[in-house]
Amino acid sequence: MNRLRLVVVLLLVCLGCERASSPPTTPGFAYFPLATGQTWEYEVTETTYALNQLPQTRTYQLRETTGAKYTDASGQDVYPITRAIKSPQGDWISDSIFIAWRTLDQALRSENGGTYVKIQFPVSEHSRWNGNLLNTRPEQLYEIASLDKTRQIGNTIYDKTLTVVQQNDSTLLSLRRSQEIYAEGVGLVQRERTFVQYCSTPACIGQGTIDYGFSQLSTLTNYTK
Repeated sequence: MNRLRLVVVLLLVCLGCERASSPPTTPGFAYFPLATGQTWEYEVTETTYALNQLPQTRTYQLRETTGAKYTDASGQDVYPITRAIKSPQGDWISDSIFIAWRTLDQALRSENGGTYVKIQFPVSEHSRWNGNLLNTRPEQLYEIASLDKTRQIGNTIYDKTLTVVQQNDSTLLSLRRSQEIYAEGVGLVQRERTFVQYCSTPACIGQGTIDYGFSQLSTLTNYTK
């Protein structure tokens, strides 16, 4: 009997060792890291289009800094993130504050009057979800177009990236494209948004002549944690 008990104890110990040595399942949280003191700096290039005018392009530096987390009324830990723009004189001028948080199955940001589901966990290639699930806007399906891919963004090569296509609607009359690329352990490394309306008169329809709209490309240049 004592020998049987010893065998059972040893078996349980071994099973415990196997569990301890097995790496935990990672659903993709590292693509959306959140910690006080993180700083992301982006180079942003914006082009605006207006009817019968030349396109206007400007480039500027944008910084996002994560503040100390707090617990909201629902008991959720959230992080305030301050967005600042670099002036021509080199000073960072605060522009706005938004919040971000992460649950077991979602990465979320609340900004510009709405909450957006940026990533759905666990991550898997071609998974889809409604990015506007928690706001009043019409349903917008986001999709993970690529996962764990090596990419060069700017001058940096990231071993693992995740690309979320938020919108990619193209017609003879308009283009609506929005996507975000995240790097493991870093977060958002590039954001692309293009919303333009094409000329619709018989003389130019289908030629890609832009009447009005804008395009924006934000590329990470520096990250600290």
